[in-house]
Amino acid sequence: MLDPIVRRVRGAGTVATSGVASRVAHLPVFGSALDRMGEYDDNLKGFVLILPWLAWASVFLLFPFLFAIYLSFHEWAVISPERPFVGLDHYITLLTGDMFIQLMGNTLYFFLVNVPTQIVFALAVAVLLDRIIRGRALFMAGYFVPYVTSGVVVAVVFNWLYSPDGFLNNMLAIFGTQVSFLGDERIAMPAIAMMVSWKFVGYYAIIFLANLQSIPDSVYESASLDGANEWEQFRHITLPLLNPSMLVVVILSTITAFQIFTEPFIMTQGGPDGATQTFVLTIYQRAFSYLEMGFASAIGVVLATMIFVISYVERNYIETEVSM
Repeated sequence: MLDPIVRRVRGAGTVATSGVASRVAHLPVFGSALDRMGEYDDNLKGFVLILPWLAWASVFLLFPFLFAIYLSFHEWAVISPERPFVGLDHYITLLTGDMFIQLMGNTLYFFLVNVPTQIVFALAVAVLLDRIIRGRALFMAGYFVPYVTSGVVVAVVFNWLYSPDGFLNNMLAIFGTQVSFLGDERIAMPAIAMMVSWKFVGYYAIIFLANLQSIPDSVYESASLDGANEWEQFRHITLPLLNPSMLVVVILSTITAFQIFTEPFIMTQGGPDGATQTFVLTIYQRAFSYLEMGFASAIGVVLATMIFVISYVERNYIETEVSM
């Protein structure tokens, strides 16, 4: 019943084109130079336009990554100029030790709690905001404020909320109970995951909302005339058409989950008993507390590889689901 409607909407996409090129073209000297380049080769013109970004990426992204790969095969204590070659020793030590199993377990646990929570709540908030006519901007700002707030500030506030004499335990004391949110190995990671979800829900909701508002009302009107109720419209129209934003949210939340650092660093320092120890926190500790730059670089390379592989799998899976 709804397939023809969905196919019509999917095939009717529009691409908005605006950008740096049109603005740069108005500059007196640079604009005329670009025009002359375009007369000979448009590819050359495009390459010139991305040169500033390439320079920035080379200095702050490519070089650090390549240097980290180099360091992962060497031993370096920062304070010493010597960098003896150790081959794959760092990788073998990391992948065969109990530490990697613990880090992977903590990260996957955080990922499985945090990512679905963020997606569900962000989608619910976006659907509600899409139905609000008056005061929508105010509500959007309210949900977006936690995201733009410093992670350190949020961690400090939640550290007080979770403390034994904090707000949450004072409320629970009314019912004659208390919870050690950051002192219990079973609760510490879920507590941090819920805080991170609260911080990012507004950001992902804005992404979903932008996608929702791009769906024409005529699609829902046609579906309603065909007898589809609200749930059928949401399932067969809204969700399939939200796949572009769903892909963005899933990949961004995955990267956030694997790179979590600020919250455990401020709130638990990886405790209790390593229950909130994460890859990036371990990299920081190994590099700057133990001066093991080589081993820390090896952890970073392994982490970057895992993020790339998981993001690639997620992208292919979601795209496959869309095409079905």
